[in-house]
Amino acid sequence: MKTSLSPQMFIQTATLTVSMSLSASVSLGMLYMPKVYVIIFHPEQNVQKRKRSFKAVVQAAKSLTDKQNGEMKIEPDRSQ
Repeated sequence: MKTSLSPQMFIQTATLTVSMSLSASVSLGMLYMPKVYVIIFHPEQNVQKRKRSFKAVVQAAKSLTDKQNGEMKIEPDRSQ
């Protein structure tokens, strides 16, 4: 038995396909266009920010807790 698609079914399928493709394209555009804009028009902003490693954060926390009675280590001013 041979079945044929009605014109209405063909239009619904085509509309669904086009709308899904458009939705995916817009989503990808919204994700990547800001990055492409910065790379092309503002390359000076395309630098990595300095990140502190977990080890450095732990060492800084330990050095703060090693001070007794709220003492602070005073280092000499070497700006001269």
